[in-house]
Amino acid sequence: MKNLLKSKKVISFLTTLSLSITLLTGFPLITYAQDNVKNFDIVEITDFHGALTDSSGNPAAAVLAERLNNIKKSNPDRTLILGGGDLYQGSATSNIMKGVPVQEVMTKIGMEVTTLGNHEFDWGLDTIINTTMKGAGYSIICSNLYDKTTGKRVFEPYKIITKDKIKIAVIGGITTETPSIVLPDFVKNYEFKDLTTEINSVAQEIKEKKLADVTLVLVHEGDNRDNATGPVFDMANNLKNVDAVFGGHTHSKVSAVATKTNIPVYIANSYGKGYVNAKLTVTNDKKVKFETPSYEKSYVALDNENGYKSKNPNIDNDIDKIVKDSNERTAPITNEVIGRNTDKDLTRVQEFSPYGSSILGNWSTDVTREAVNAQVGFQNNGGLRIDIPTGDITVGTMWKFMPFDNTIYKLNMKKSDLKAVLEQAVCDGGKGIQVSGIKFTYDSKLPSGNRITNITKEDGTAISDTEVLTTAVPDFLATGGDGFTAFKNCGGSNPANDTHIIVRDAFIDWCKENNKNDNKNTIPNASISRINNISNTLATKTAA
Repeated sequence: MKNLLKSKKVISFLTTLSLSITLLTGFPLITYAQDNVKNFDIVEITDFHGALTDSSGNPAAAVLAERLNNIKKSNPDRTLILGGGDLYQGSATSNIMKGVPVQEVMTKIGMEVTTLGNHEFDWGLDTIINTTMKGAGYSIICSNLYDKTTGKRVFEPYKIITKDKIKIAVIGGITTETPSIVLPDFVKNYEFKDLTTEINSVAQEIKEKKLADVTLVLVHEGDNRDNATGPVFDMANNLKNVDAVFGGHTHSKVSAVATKTNIPVYIANSYGKGYVNAKLTVTNDKKVKFETPSYEKSYVALDNENGYKSKNPNIDNDIDKIVKDSNERTAPITNEVIGRNTDKDLTRVQEFSPYGSSILGNWSTDVTREAVNAQVGFQNNGGLRIDIPTGDITVGTMWKFMPFDNTIYKLNMKKSDLKAVLEQAVCDGGKGIQVSGIKFTYDSKLPSGNRITNITKEDGTAISDTEVLTTAVPDFLATGGDGFTAFKNCGGSNPANDTHIIVRDAFIDWCKENNKNDNKNTIPNASISRINNISNTLATKTAA
C-alpha cells in the first residue's frame, strides 16, 4: 500500500512539473507516457532493375539514398529498409558487372533484407549468391523456393531484425509464376511451392515460439495494377499472424488493405521511381498498428521535378561515387553511339487491344529474323524493356531495351505450328507476341484456343499446310517461356537449334550497319499492322 501511495505521488509530481514547465516556457515537456509508443519507418524498394540512373542519366540511386538517409536520421534505430526482388537485372552497367554496383548501393543505403525476384534467376542463382551478393550487408530470404534434390529450402525463410528492442520478423517469398517466365534451364532444379501455405506455416512457427513482436511478409508478387485485386491481395486475404505485406513484380504502386483480413498491402513501383514508407506503431504491450495505407501517406515518388529530375537534386555523394565509378568502368562499352532517333520516341505501344503490333516489336522481330536468315521472326512483349527516347542511340540503350542474354534459336515450323503458337499468344491469360514475316488476324470474342482466324505471309501470300518456314525465336520462347510450349514441339527443346547469336548483339550490329549520317532515324518509326483483332477498334497497350 505504501509503494502504491509512493507511485501515485511520483506520478502527481511529474505531472505538476510538466504543467509548470509548459506554463513558464510555452513548450510542453515530453513525458514518460510517450515512451509507451514506438514509431517505425518500414521502407520498401522493389523492382529496381539496375536503375543506378534513369534512362536520361538522372541520379536515381543517389537521390533515393539521400531521401532514405534523411528518414534514418530522423528516426534512428527505428527504420527498416526492405527489398522486394528484381533488384539487379536491367541496365548495362549492372548487367555487365552482374549486379555488384546495385548490391553495393543497397548495402550502403542500409537495406537489411530482400526477397528473391524472378529476374534473380536470369544469370542463374549461383551468380547471384557467389558474385552479386558477395560482401553484401543484407541477405536474401525466401520461404517457398525448394531444391528438388535435397527437398530443403534454398534460402532462409525469414529473418528476425531487432529495432529499438522490438523484434520484427520478415518472411520472404517469390511468385509461383517464375518457372514460366524464366529460362527453363535456370529453374529446372527448383520447386516453387504455394506462397500462402508456406508463409502461413512460417508465421505460425514464429507466433508459437514467440520469436517476434511484428511479422511482415516480403514477397515478389503483385496486383492487377488496380491497387485492389490480384495475386498479392488473394494471398493477403488468406494470411494469418501477419501484420503487413510488401510486394513487387508488377511494377505498380500499391497502398491498400486486403478486404477480408484488413492486412495492409504495399508495392513500391519500380526502377527507383519511388519508395514506400509505411508507418508502424508498437506500444509497450506490443500492440501493432500500421497507419491507414494511401498513396499520399505511404508512397514517395522520385521521378519528378522534386526528385531526381530536379535541376539540382540533393544526392548522397557516396552513392553517387559508386554509380560514377561503375559507369566509368563500363563506359567504353556502353557509350558508343550506334544510331540516332530524331523524330519521336520509339515505343512498345501496341496498335490493337488486347494484343497488336508495335513499332519496336516490328523492328526487333525483323532484326532477329534477318540475323539468322529466317523467314519468320518472333519476340515476346515482356522481353522489350524500354521505349527508346529521342537522341543518340548507344550500346547502353540497347542493353536497357534488351537486358537479357537471350540467344536466337532457328526452328522449322509449319502453318499448324504457327497457329498453335499464336493461339497461345491470344488465349485467356496469354501475353501476346510480336511477329515478322507473317501477319495474322484473331477474334478475341471467340473461345480461348480457337481465336486465330487467318495467317498469311507478311505480303499477304497464303501459307500452305505443308510448307515449312524457318523461324527465328529467342531461346526464352523456344524453351517454353511465357507459356509458349508450342515452340518446344518444333525443336525448341533441342540445344542443337541454338545459333548462339545473342538477340541484343543482333540489335547492336543492325544499328551499327544502318547508322546514317543524314540526320534521319536509324530505327524505322512507322507502324506496320501485322496483328489485327477483328473484335476491337484501335487501342493502345504497352508491353509490361
